[in-house]
Amino acid sequence: MNSTALDKFGPKKADHPSVGKPCPACGKNFTAGNYTTLVTLGPGDDKKRQERARSGRAYSAVAVEVHWACATGQTVN
Repeated sequence: MNSTALDKFGPKKADHPSVGKPCPACGKNFTAGNYTTLVTLGPGDDKKRQERARSGRAYSAVAVEVHWACATGQTVN
């Protein structure tokens, strides 16, 4: 995946809502200090978003948070 197309978020603070929850890419919990990104999955099951996606128009996509390293292969610092 081209990491220049992704936004890099972090470092994650200890009180962030996703701390302690598993990364869907690697299964390891998010921890304070992690850098993450959002990976777009697509339009989901919303009919209007699906129609917009099929026609090449902008739409709000379903996305998941993953560790930066899981999405890019790059170590962080």
